[in-house]
Amino acid sequence: MKAALLRRIGHLDVVDLPPPKLTPGGVLVSVEVAALCRSDIKMVRRGQRDLVLPRILGHEAAGTILASDHPDWRPGARVGLYPASFCGRCPDCLSGAHTRCRELRIFGFNDDGFFRGLIPFPEEAAKSLIRLPAGLPAQTAVFAEPLACCISAIGRFANLRKGTALVIGAGAVGSLFAALLLARGWDCVLVADRDRKRLESELPPRVTALHASTGEIGNALKERSVRLDLIVPACPDGLSWPFWEAMNPGGGVSFFSGTETEALAVVESNRIHYSELTLAGSYGCRLQDFQEALDLLACGRVDLSFLKPERIGINDIAQGMARLEAGEVKKVDIVQF
Repeated sequence: MKAALLRRIGHLDVVDLPPPKLTPGGVLVSVEVAALCRSDIKMVRRGQRDLVLPRILGHEAAGTILASDHPDWRPGARVGLYPASFCGRCPDCLSGAHTRCRELRIFGFNDDGFFRGLIPFPEEAAKSLIRLPAGLPAQTAVFAEPLACCISAIGRFANLRKGTALVIGAGAVGSLFAALLLARGWDCVLVADRDRKRLESELPPRVTALHASTGEIGNALKERSVRLDLIVPACPDGLSWPFWEAMNPGGGVSFFSGTETEALAVVESNRIHYSELTLAGSYGCRLQDFQEALDLLACGRVDLSFLKPERIGINDIAQGMARLEAGEVKKVDIVQF
């Protein structure tokens, strides 16, 4: 069995491993498609807070159950893979906040992930398997994880006026945020990026492109007399500008992406206070977000047909990462193991 193994920072190798064995009460999943994302690139290049090495990477995948000793699963069932295992017993799990479980294990981060042909799920991790809706192709279902992260982030702002939203970053996740906001009935969705090429391809219809670097966004909005009800950064340091100056009273700001600098060291707290802005962090997705993402994709309410992933074999993962990092493609799917 081939797998993409990060031995140490900067050294990702495709290796041959013995196939995993079915454990009592467990499940074996044959991976049909696994997707690369920029988090994988970050881990290869610089590491990540939750990364433990050596590690098989990958946290976006869909496949088919090959063998099962679990009473809820039979061979042949098609599944999406929720990218974490959790205890299911703690107060956070019982309230549905799985990302805050203190026993959380993230596939591809501190547990081996999905860049391999066969994945063993022990009995206690089988709750991370979600049955795919009938007719949903694996190539579409693989978007469930990043879409679920968008659902989780936007869910922090249930009471916002659905006026004008700004997504910063026109990569794959920025495109998913834009598609989700339009599906949720927002009047206007702006997507800002300093790379004009990314703005000119693979964005959903009805999006307004804003060609501007992070430092230019404030002035670009002023020139257009645009005020915002929601800001979502889909890139590092997307909030390293005085974003509060562009907000309508009662608006929301998602701290979705991490930062790579200390540029956001001081926020004008009085502007936040008097404008009653909501600032909310979001990391990963809950199990119910993942299920909702699959349902939205299955019924076509969130249409991602505008995205055209490049499909590769696992032996070409280094080239796929390089093309993704260079901005030559927005998404790369591994479809041959």
